[in-house]
Amino acid sequence: MKQRALLLFPSLALLLVSALAAAEYRAPAGTEPPARRPGGTSVLPGGRIINPLGSQHTTGPGPFGLAVNTSGNLIVSADGGPNSYSLTVLQHDKSRWSSQRLQAPRKGEPGAESDDWRSVFMGLAFADDKTLYASEGNSGRVRVLHMPAGRKERVYDLNQGGYKDSYSGDLALDAKRNLLYVLDQANFRVVVIHTKQHRILASLRVGRLPFALALSPDRRRLYITNIGMFEYKPVPGADPKQARESGLPFPAFGFPSAEALSGVKRETARGVVDVPGLGDPNVRESNSLCAVDVSKPESPAILRFVRTGQPTGPRSVGGSSPSGVAASEERIYVSNGHNDSISVIHAATLELEKEIEIRIPRLEQLRGVLPIGLALAADNRTLLVAEAGINAIGVIDTATNTVLGHLPAAWFPTRVAVHHNAVYVSNAKGQGTGPNADSEKALPDSFQANFRRGAVTVFDLPPAGALPDHTRTVLRLNGFLGRSEEAAAVPAPLRYAVVIVKENRTYDEVFGDLETAANGPLYGAPSLARYGPRGWATPDANRLLGSRESLRRVNVTPNHQELAQRFAFSDNFYADSEVSVDGHHWLVGSYPNAWTESSMMASYGGQKDFRLSDSAPGRLSFAQTNSSVHPEELLQNGTIWHHLERHGIPFRNFGEGFELAGVDEGAGLMPTGARYLTNVPMPDPLYRNTSRIYPQYNMNVPDQYRADAFIREIDEMYVKPGKDLPRFIFIHLPNDHTAKSRPEDGYPFPASYVADNDIALGRIVEYLSHTQWWKEMAVFITEDDAQGGVDHLDSHRTVLLVAGPYAKKNYNHRMNSSFPGLLKTVFRVLGIPPLNLFDAAATDLSDCFTTRPDFMPYKTLPVNPALFDPAKAKDPIDPRPSPRMDDPRVLEEQHKAYIK
Repeated sequence: MKQRALLLFPSLALLLVSALAAAEYRAPAGTEPPARRPGGTSVLPGGRIINPLGSQHTTGPGPFGLAVNTSGNLIVSADGGPNSYSLTVLQHDKSRWSSQRLQAPRKGEPGAESDDWRSVFMGLAFADDKTLYASEGNSGRVRVLHMPAGRKERVYDLNQGGYKDSYSGDLALDAKRNLLYVLDQANFRVVVIHTKQHRILASLRVGRLPFALALSPDRRRLYITNIGMFEYKPVPGADPKQARESGLPFPAFGFPSAEALSGVKRETARGVVDVPGLGDPNVRESNSLCAVDVSKPESPAILRFVRTGQPTGPRSVGGSSPSGVAASEERIYVSNGHNDSISVIHAATLELEKEIEIRIPRLEQLRGVLPIGLALAADNRTLLVAEAGINAIGVIDTATNTVLGHLPAAWFPTRVAVHHNAVYVSNAKGQGTGPNADSEKALPDSFQANFRRGAVTVFDLPPAGALPDHTRTVLRLNGFLGRSEEAAAVPAPLRYAVVIVKENRTYDEVFGDLETAANGPLYGAPSLARYGPRGWATPDANRLLGSRESLRRVNVTPNHQELAQRFAFSDNFYADSEVSVDGHHWLVGSYPNAWTESSMMASYGGQKDFRLSDSAPGRLSFAQTNSSVHPEELLQNGTIWHHLERHGIPFRNFGEGFELAGVDEGAGLMPTGARYLTNVPMPDPLYRNTSRIYPQYNMNVPDQYRADAFIREIDEMYVKPGKDLPRFIFIHLPNDHTAKSRPEDGYPFPASYVADNDIALGRIVEYLSHTQWWKEMAVFITEDDAQGGVDHLDSHRTVLLVAGPYAKKNYNHRMNSSFPGLLKTVFRVLGIPPLNLFDAAATDLSDCFTTRPDFMPYKTLPVNPALFDPAKAKDPIDPRPSPRMDDPRVLEEQHKAYIK
């Protein structure tokens, strides 16, 4: 494996080895939990801090679009979700800003019958002080609104002229010529609309997944970034209505590979099919800028494709992810999200002139700045960059093409706009969520998808002399300054690391009624601990707690409780994620990029749906709530799978990484619990090291079945042949996600799925503790997110257990940490360097370990059979449909039961 890895990634391996800096880095919050402070300062989950410049104005969740009117007294953000879609309107009057939200009604809500407006997505443009154009996204339409009241004046529909399944994205307006340019992500095109004649003038196919759009100052050219990599195809004969018969039981191939390039024969239940290949990832339509001549708008023409950033190859696992664009008369600037760079292109020749690298001192080989939105100041001498990964606005001198410094922003800035000397920034995650419960009960509307808010930041561009202090502040708030002490050590005998990922639970739900640990009191809320030792269970959301079928004071998770008593855990550990999509990305070292975040936000309310469409190829890239890493999301340094292979670390994966766009998770789809209808690939190192008998997420499958499959494969592949266990094991154990009750199958309550998960977890740890490798093993147990319940400290707080003979007994890790801190600890156990800026600067979990081991094996504890009877949990052939991962409607229904 090591030899193959070095052949694939020679340069990258050497670069990352050199990135292991001598200084020790950790998050600046220390033991402080997430919190909002006066003045806009917040401690974030994981221990980073934000302290944005200027005034903060709350928006709806996930703003990815931003527009300022011609007078600068109206600002509008497009709040793309999840699960709530709106326009936030800020109006300046008499030295202050006031705000209102124009909410797109959901089906069944007031106003939904009279107006079928359901969502917004990125695209916003003012024609004048009052007329706003706003993309709707999934409907393929653009709304024309009179502001600030938001009265609808007109709707333009892109679904005409032979096109269907359109998805309206970013847009630009040429008010002088009455021309509106709209990107259609689904059909890989730009559409030209005449706003006086109210008709579509032209449609031009551009690159793959067109994302960001800018108009040249003379309004004769469009510059479009293509964030996509491949144009996916259906599996021949694929039929969503007959997925079991026509789909593949496992993805067709890994990427990169010869099969991914040229295609391969694979078996479906109907027989052998020729799965088409993906072709070259570096074609001109992929990860590029498309320059379009619109001097004659009725007949636009492509001038040139310019590929930006690092190509896929020896120095970059994935594409450049061009996420933003800005243009002056002389230059075009493109932000490369994966490469932390800005491409500078000569406007006259369309030749690439320079790549401006945005680097963190002493961590130069690592990525994570994640530049997205761009804006030029009025004099074109200053380029501002929304640096989503470090919660900052980068400042670049365009005369010298150098990075001058950084300005503090709120959480995850996406777009930046400039009006005279004023700077406006949309921040997708605002100032964080804070708690969604008090110590006794959930707060109103506390379901995390509804609870989240973004923010617009308004400030004057600081003078040049203030920039060094602001830059140092950004570095300090992200933990990038480094410390003089040596890196924390993990016990030398540790050689094997196991990560077990479960689904959606908060700390308070599971451990809220634990009062103390061996090292002191805990911060829990016993009244919220529905899955603790004194938990409760009720059949479904529409049944009242206390009805005769309910269980009270039942221990739902005896094995979680016992593992916390036997080993280490934390009451200050957080998910970096909001939902499962970004959770599973963070947990495999793939911080979510602009495509992931914007698509995930739109999808969670059903407003960016996959369609098996031959006419709209982009729809095959819409992952909805499917959580695995797609080629468009492969970062420059890749995922943990690439990182492990580069450094010669053998690994085996069980259930992670193949919940891809369009997957069917119905009944009877064993052994993987899935069928694949397209040629979307897995990362190749993962493809080659993933179990074919262990199911992915599918709630038809008991976790007991997963435990059986895991134990059987380890026995057959390693124990019986006498082979060494891979040094890294990843296990997805998802049934604590919960689903509707199925009494005949052993699940009389939604909480029964948590009990199923608890027993399976106990069985896996018990099995591992009896193997020869236990004496050198650390087991890390967590959730992919915390959105399934509530927590009185922060809605991101989640479960962490650190088990193994070197784990301290009943020890509470008090430092504020999160998924990158977990991965940093795994990498230290395995003896490999950081993968990206997030794990490099995270607070690790090293103080969970002791140098005095206890090798006593673990023994699984039984659960109350009235809650869950493993003997009744059928093999996974149940005919009921499985709920999609994080279906917002299902999760919200479950959440209502919690509140009751």
